[in-house]
Amino acid sequence: MFDPGLKIGQILKNSDIVDIFKCGNMGGMRRSKSTNTLVIVSDYTKGIYHDKWIGGVLHYTGMGKSGDQDINWAQNATLAACGCNGVDVHLFEVIDAGEYVYCGRIELVDKPYVDNQPGEDGNDRKVWMFPIRPVPDNDVKKPQMFVFRDMDDYKARGKNVDTEYMKMMAAKKKSGNKLASKSAPVVPVTPPSPPKAEVIVPPEIVGKKVKHKSYGEGTITGIAGTIIIVSFASVGEKKLGYEVCTKNKLIEFV
Repeated sequence: MFDPGLKIGQILKNSDIVDIFKCGNMGGMRRSKSTNTLVIVSDYTKGIYHDKWIGGVLHYTGMGKSGDQDINWAQNATLAACGCNGVDVHLFEVIDAGEYVYCGRIELVDKPYVDNQPGEDGNDRKVWMFPIRPVPDNDVKKPQMFVFRDMDDYKARGKNVDTEYMKMMAAKKKSGNKLASKSAPVVPVTPPSPPKAEVIVPPEIVGKKVKHKSYGEGTITGIAGTIIIVSFASVGEKKLGYEVCTKNKLIEFV
């Protein structure tokens, strides 16, 4: 099982996700064979897919922006088989543009089902919805408009939520305010973890040569908090999380 070394609720940039999971930098479903993971992103700022939290379960829209979706195509098939294919699936939510909130590892809690949603071209089409939930469950913040107590609550007030959301997005763009979010109440399923020790990057590593699993050899040129700055011959300068790299053996000193 791949451990990205992230805390629930931690906010990352898109480039951080690429560095940690060794995945692509675009799309809502990003497969990485080197870490054997699938990163899925629920981005509420784009208005293309209509994901909703119902009773603590995220009903996540599959891959494909226009036309009917195929559950056997690309990463839809990977997510559908995540309980038996050995691929770890990690969820991020984007509530404010450019801020990727880590929600943890997820699992399918029910069979995928078909729903109707407008595509990128505005035409209605069939999409696949994946009922997923973080494992273990957690209280990561969620977009308030898309959180419903149960299916009855969703049926009562969820009909026009996407239209209302787009109006809120337009108002947010004018005012510059961030969207309201909430923490959904959950029942703890595991004891709380002990406080994590503060990460200290030894200053003497500046100038040391390292070998990265993906970027090859490079030299540490600086330190910024818990981030190390490495100049690689192949890809230039990269900013890497020291703890993540050392814990997951992504780099070694040479």
